[in-house]
Amino acid sequence: MSSDFKEITISNKSFKIADISSLNGIKKIPYSYRILAENVLRQKINKVNNLADQQLEFILNCKVGTPINFMPNRILSHDILGKVMLVDFLSYKEALEKKGIESKAIQPKIPIDIVIDHSLQVDFFGSKDAVIKNLQKEYNRNSERFAFLRWCSKNLNNVKVIPPGVGICHQVNIEYLSKVVWNKNSILHPDTCVGTDSHTPMVNAIGVLGWGVGGIEAEVAMLGKSLSVALPEVIGIHLTNKCVEGITSTDLVLTITELLRKHKVVGSFVEFYGDGVSSLSVGDRATISNMAPEYGSTAVLFPVDQMTLDYLEMTGRDKDQIKIVEEYSKAQNLWRVDGDVPNYSRTIELDLSKVVPCVSGPKNPEDRLDLNKFSSLINTHSNNLYSRDIRSDEFKVDGQEAKIKDGNIMIAAITSCTNTTNPKGMIAAGLVAKNLIEKGIQRNANVKTSFAPGSQVTGTILEESGLQKYLDQLGFNVIGFGCTTCNGGSGPLPANLAKSIEDNKVYSVAVLSGNRNFQGRIHPNIRASYLASPALVVCFSILGNVLKSFDKDPLGKDKNGNNVFLKDVWPTNEEIEACVKKSYKPEFFISKYNHVAEGGELWDGLNIPKTVTYEWSEKSTYFKKPPYLDSVSENKTIESGIKNVRPLVILGDSITTDHISPSNAITRGTAAGDYLESKGVKPEDFNNYTTRRAHHEVAMRATFANLRLRNKITPDKEGSFTKKFPEGKELRIFEAAMEYKKENTILAVFAGENYGCGSSRDTAAKGPLLLGVRIIVAKSFERIHRSNLIGMGLLPLQFKNGQGIEELNIEGTDVFDFLNLDKINNDNKEVDLKIKKQTGDIISAKLDVRLDTPEEIQYWQNGGILPMAWREEIRK
Repeated sequence: MSSDFKEITISNKSFKIADISSLNGIKKIPYSYRILAENVLRQKINKVNNLADQQLEFILNCKVGTPINFMPNRILSHDILGKVMLVDFLSYKEALEKKGIESKAIQPKIPIDIVIDHSLQVDFFGSKDAVIKNLQKEYNRNSERFAFLRWCSKNLNNVKVIPPGVGICHQVNIEYLSKVVWNKNSILHPDTCVGTDSHTPMVNAIGVLGWGVGGIEAEVAMLGKSLSVALPEVIGIHLTNKCVEGITSTDLVLTITELLRKHKVVGSFVEFYGDGVSSLSVGDRATISNMAPEYGSTAVLFPVDQMTLDYLEMTGRDKDQIKIVEEYSKAQNLWRVDGDVPNYSRTIELDLSKVVPCVSGPKNPEDRLDLNKFSSLINTHSNNLYSRDIRSDEFKVDGQEAKIKDGNIMIAAITSCTNTTNPKGMIAAGLVAKNLIEKGIQRNANVKTSFAPGSQVTGTILEESGLQKYLDQLGFNVIGFGCTTCNGGSGPLPANLAKSIEDNKVYSVAVLSGNRNFQGRIHPNIRASYLASPALVVCFSILGNVLKSFDKDPLGKDKNGNNVFLKDVWPTNEEIEACVKKSYKPEFFISKYNHVAEGGELWDGLNIPKTVTYEWSEKSTYFKKPPYLDSVSENKTIESGIKNVRPLVILGDSITTDHISPSNAITRGTAAGDYLESKGVKPEDFNNYTTRRAHHEVAMRATFANLRLRNKITPDKEGSFTKKFPEGKELRIFEAAMEYKKENTILAVFAGENYGCGSSRDTAAKGPLLLGVRIIVAKSFERIHRSNLIGMGLLPLQFKNGQGIEELNIEGTDVFDFLNLDKINNDNKEVDLKIKKQTGDIISAKLDVRLDTPEEIQYWQNGGILPMAWREEIRK
């Protein structure tokens, strides 16, 4: 096994590579393993991994679950979690300075790209000036946050910030930032990254291995250290045939999401093989890879092939770089070969010709629904969510003539990088709009419509193609370039409409082209959210109510009085492809990304602190120095047990990070809203929860504050409520936690399957910790959230198979002892649980410890990643 780099020549230039082509069995292992093998081999050559030989054997022999070290090239982030990550990093530097350690040299060791995309809200829509008005509003709300990020880019090494209004980080990543093959000092290696957003795998579509992590885990990489990874299983999806006429990439990805959730792929890598792969464009692949967290996979790799090179050319990449990508990939066995079937852990079949038009909802992306059955299922959804039949009643809205009723679509949004990255999806939406307008169909003014492209390039292309004018006429004017509705930034509904919705408990609906539709995420006044392709979103906005069927109900009448149905305005695949080829040109990408760092007057006018050390302001409600290192001792202590623990909440299955740490607008009457008002913040300036996550006082009050949360301790109430025991007093969750804290009572959270699915936000771990939670017990955990819990020093414990909340009769009145915690090690990952019932009975059980690598055990024993890094630094 080579201990040095090998020289190769590409286009008459000499380069060095960590040669994996000669490794025994390299052609038999999955492509993602091949990239990991190169990463570990390069660590060996650079003498930064003493276990490299052993880890290479693990990879080459596909030893699932064995620990390996992974060193990504770079970190991708956005303004929310990137800001939190940097706040933690600055507090870490300050904690070292208190010990007399010069911290100026403690700097990010690898590139960090932060794209400001999560702060944009749809305050203005349906007009040409919505873009500038929303951008101005975004700066008015968030200038303090943006100034902080600019300060970081000037005072921390390797930190680059892309201003608001450029696009969504994942789309910018795949269109511009990603190199596919990295060239540093003439040493070539695969471009790899981790991102502080769960949709980072989108870049897997062009052969770049990367996945989402929490901000704390990203800080390990930021410090130039390796990430400990338990080698995941790699699942091969065998694609046969190709999608039939009229099927969109959204139809395909929702089908895949449903399929892979059923096959339980949480924590795995996924690769696609078979003759169907060649029929998928990079845009299609990006849509599929983007939704990896929705089906639970860590990464969804499409190896480099001709489609990749064509995409790089279309997006204006340098020709020499494209040649390097091709030659390097072929030399290293990273080029996709038709007919190649690596040794996958298991395989799943998918016949692309069987995919049908569909949507998903009303609360989970995997809840796929055939479009032709959709309207007939709405009553079932209403009963499942609210135990109530759909009503035929109409309800008055003060100040307007039009009434509202159950099933009305209040929000229709073309949003999210998931679909706006795909040229075919964007062109299809534009052609549908064109066909509708030409047939005489007019905008439905009762629906809040918006279009937020994932990059400026997409906006420019639709404008230049002549299709944007048709979208404008239907209310889908471009409102800005950011996440918006997909991330809960849908902006307010009119106050009179919101009041009628709430007063009458209307089954109000949002339809969006995003990747998530969790309860309470899209808008506080929306009861159900459905995911659909951009073209379908346009049509739904005209239909106006989900009780109507596209098969039976017309979209309107044409100029001759004839009914117009969906099939009459849907473009053919040939029409879409022709328009894509005509409209998507490299010069559009080059011209826009040549000015990617320019933010205009608003960006240049930010009041950036002049100090070289960041000075925390006590008046700020956006930032506060975090407390995680305030009371850390120089030596770790490991308790033998944690006793007399009370349950803060007892939850069901599929509890998302939106349930734990919501992203929607902060409202009056919430714990966070009360806190902000006490600090003099007006309700109209509350902003949303995401923007205030760098202020831990707000973040802790946001914990379990989702308006649609269902806590089994208070089964008859929806929202942020629990009972404080032994009194049995019903309180908001935050107040109950504070009362427990006064009594020095340690808390636990109990849940079902897939706890922590959804976003990578580490506040979903930090918030419970700040409330006094030390242990989370669930039937299973989503990967990123489990890592975040460990990174903050919380202990994830898993019920044994066949056991859970119901099986052990866990109740809010119970008191728990967790024993033998000091015996946790690589060979023993089991602890004892004693459940002390109110009756005096005691139930005993065993729980599995979900610390999957030796490093994770060390993180937990140290109270988290930052305390461990701090202890290591002061001992140098």
